[in-house]
Amino acid sequence: MKYHYSNKEGWLGNPCGLVYFKERYHLFFLLSPGLQRYGRMHWGHAVSDDLITWEECPVAISPEDELSCNSGSAIVHDGKIWLFYTALSNDYNETICAACSEDGMVFSKCGENPVVTMPLDGDVKFRDPFVMRYGNGFRMITGAGRNGIAKVLCFESGDLLNWKYKGELISDGRFGSVIEAPHIIETDGRWIFIIQSERHLPTKVLFATGDFDGESFVFDTPEDSFKPVETGEDFLNPVTLEDRDGKAVIMGWLYSMMMNSAAISCPREICISRKGEVYLLPYGDLRNRLVKESSFVSYGAGRLRVFFEGHTFFDKAYRECPDIKVLEDVGTVEVFLDGGKETISMFIC
Repeated sequence: MKYHYSNKEGWLGNPCGLVYFKERYHLFFLLSPGLQRYGRMHWGHAVSDDLITWEECPVAISPEDELSCNSGSAIVHDGKIWLFYTALSNDYNETICAACSEDGMVFSKCGENPVVTMPLDGDVKFRDPFVMRYGNGFRMITGAGRNGIAKVLCFESGDLLNWKYKGELISDGRFGSVIEAPHIIETDGRWIFIIQSERHLPTKVLFATGDFDGESFVFDTPEDSFKPVETGEDFLNPVTLEDRDGKAVIMGWLYSMMMNSAAISCPREICISRKGEVYLLPYGDLRNRLVKESSFVSYGAGRLRVFFEGHTFFDKAYRECPDIKVLEDVGTVEVFLDGGKETISMFIC
């Protein structure tokens, strides 16, 4: 693939962390070595100079005492890369653990693990830590669920090892029994809250704008806060970072269950319009790779379709023809409508 990362061997899971460290971008992702299916998850690792062309590296972290090292995030602090991951124990208990590296290649798990445990009791789910700088310290938000109600929890730390529970940012059963892959990132002077819902509303990955004060998120539109931007079914579990120039970037997991095919999406710049809407634009030089006419995308009779060899993968009505631009790669299309107001990412073969 030209514009997407795909590993050489083993089952490729979703991206976990994305950071800029020592003048290179580092991508971390779930990996099941030696298998073509989900298994005991490790963290794979790749590096890039431009977020587009990637070089595969040795596995970053592997399960030892854990049953699996599941999703999380990465952050650079004090000259090190810190990885925060969901440790799944042999009795299927979820805790948050950490590992770090001074050279960006060899990682050691922290002796203080686990660094965070679920603060709520009952029938709980606790996963996908996202760690970010805030003020003079750090915030961690985690996906969670308690007694069938989806939640996002917030924690505070001054040193990345000692964390204090600050409360719930979200508690809403409309998203199902758990929220996954929560991220908060600032761009254009606004905060963007990104979540993955257990339910399709109408898609799983949803975006909201508002203000974040380190303990609560005030949504711009409280009654209808989260909205889809990506409407393709194959874009999941996104990760974000601030690139070397301060631009907000997002990448997701392109995964087709039907085809059992996986890759990491192209990088996209996150922007907010004058009306406060979230837009996703192809990152950097990828904007010059877009085509206006694709043999896999068409608009006619009020409907936009994505298809390949007689099979239709996306079919949606639009009142008028949107501005359509397409990034084509091996087996995939990523469609950008009206300058990134809506995107559609899919495997087609």
